[in-house]
Amino acid sequence: MTHAPAARDALRLPATALGALAFGQVLAWASLFYVFAALLPRWEAELTGPPPALGLSLALGVSALAAPWAGRAVDRGLAPWLMPGGALCGAALMAALSRVEGTAGFLAIWAAMGLAFATCLYEPCFALLGRVLGGGARRAIAAVTLVAGFATALSFPSAGAMAEAFGWRGAALGMAAVAALAAAPLLGWGAWRAERFAAETGAAARAAGRAPAPEAPSPGWRAEMARPGAWRIALAFACVAGSHGVVSAHMLALLPTRGLGPEAAVAVAAAVGPCQVAGRLALLSAPARWRAASLLPAAFAALAAGFAVLLLGHGIAAAALFAALLGSAYGATTILRPVVLAETAGTERFGTLSGLVAAPFAASFALAPFLGGVLREAGGATLAIGAAGALPLIGFALVLPLALRRG
Repeated sequence: MTHAPAARDALRLPATALGALAFGQVLAWASLFYVFAALLPRWEAELTGPPPALGLSLALGVSALAAPWAGRAVDRGLAPWLMPGGALCGAALMAALSRVEGTAGFLAIWAAMGLAFATCLYEPCFALLGRVLGGGARRAIAAVTLVAGFATALSFPSAGAMAEAFGWRGAALGMAAVAALAAAPLLGWGAWRAERFAAETGAAARAAGRAPAPEAPSPGWRAEMARPGAWRIALAFACVAGSHGVVSAHMLALLPTRGLGPEAAVAVAAAVGPCQVAGRLALLSAPARWRAASLLPAAFAALAAGFAVLLLGHGIAAAALFAALLGSAYGATTILRPVVLAETAGTERFGTLSGLVAAPFAASFALAPFLGGVLREAGGATLAIGAAGALPLIGFALVLPLALRRG
């Protein structure tokens, strides 16, 4: 197994490439992912049949299935085509959405949108950065997520304004234009520049006589997941996805049971996004010598503590502390997952491994809103909050041995 050479820790992707990837991500998330939540009330009011909310679960399920394939494509150096192609695919689907008439067509389009999610959002971007930068990827990934953290602030107002002016169909066309004309070119150029940077640094390493050995073909998913820490990371972050998926889908129903009025509940829910940015900034300021694996249990513990506050507390103060802990910890885990994976399992065939680890994460996130509804029906808000809070504790137990491991 080839781990990232120490010299790669010092690599810094050119700012233009990193900026293109970061702004491409914020536009892709805004135009293809968060637009779903922004327009969902309008779809629920117009479409009949199965609930439109099922569309996002279908998209995430397809994304989980496609993630390993997308990771292998990144390993083969195809990110400069994969990522803009995914954004263009998403743009075409958003344009088709503007003409859909029934819920069946609506759900089919969103199921296909899972391919766009798998090929142009965080997973292929992080796999590319991990493969190119190795141990130096932490700050690059943090920079991308800091910018992309503002996707909700971009998507909700712009989609709402377009829907008010032109209807939700016009808003879908507008978001298709953003994905095709802005996100796709930025992602394509940023990925191309990152691959070129990798080729240039690889040539310099060969000239200096310290190039790594060529990567061997993948031995199969079982062998890949047998690499150090891989299955622990996959299961632990599936717990995070399930926990976050439950609360993000049902937050406006859960918070009023803790003594909040409708306006206060919306304000607390809106604060989670900025708190994610704060958590990423805190992680970015951590000394580079600190192993990412040593920081991961603290993030899981903070997630669990946030749910404990919500479960046992009452009123706006408890809800605000919950939002701060949830947002900052989840924001940090977004960065830590690919970095800990590279740090623990190595960067050889990193895209393939990253895609395999991402699959249970996406599957868990897809199932979480449905399971959250089942829990609320069975035992009310208390059961839903308690179950969501137990998942980070399981994740904590899974990742703690990685933090205690030397090296």
